[in-house]
Amino acid sequence: PKMIFVMRLANMGLAVTMIVCSILTMISLPTPAVWVLSIYATCGALLICVLETQLKFLRVMVAMNFGFLFNAIWRFLFYVLMGSVSWAFKNLFGRAVGIAFVAVAFFNTYILCRYPSYRKMREKIAEEEDKRIEQRISKDVKKKAVSSMLGRK
Repeated sequence: PKMIFVMRLANMGLAVTMIVCSILTMISLPTPAVWVLSIYATCGALLICVLETQLKFLRVMVAMNFGFLFNAIWRFLFYVLMGSVSWAFKNLFGRAVGIAFVAVAFFNTYILCRYPSYRKMREKIAEEEDKRIEQRISKDVKKKAVSSMLGRK
C-alpha cells in the first residue's frame, strides 16, 4: 500500500536529517557527552537507513543483530530514544528532529499495526533470513569443528 511507502520514505528522510543534525552538532565542538550522543545518533540513523533500503546482503546482519526493529513496540521505543537523543542536542534543529522522531514513531506503530499484511510479509522475509542465518551458523560451526579437529585455529 501507498502508506507503507510513505512510512519508509519518512523513515529514510528522518534518518538522513538526523545524520545531518548530529554531524552539525559534532562540528560545533560540544561537550564530550553531547559528542558521544552525536555519534550514537549517527549510528542509529545509519541503522534506520540500512533497514529501509532492504538490501538483501544487509538484511541478514540487521535481522541477526537488530531484530527489535521488526517489532512495532520495540521500534517505537527505539524511535523515541532517538528522538530524546536528538532533543539532548539542545539546539533548534535537534529539538525539531526530536519531535519529528516521536511523530514518526507513532506513525510507524500505526502503519505496522494497521497493515498486518506488511507485517506478515516482513515476518516471511525474516523467516527466510532465519533459515539463511541458521545455514550460515551451521556452516561456520562445521568449519570450526573441522579446523579444530585438524589442529588449526
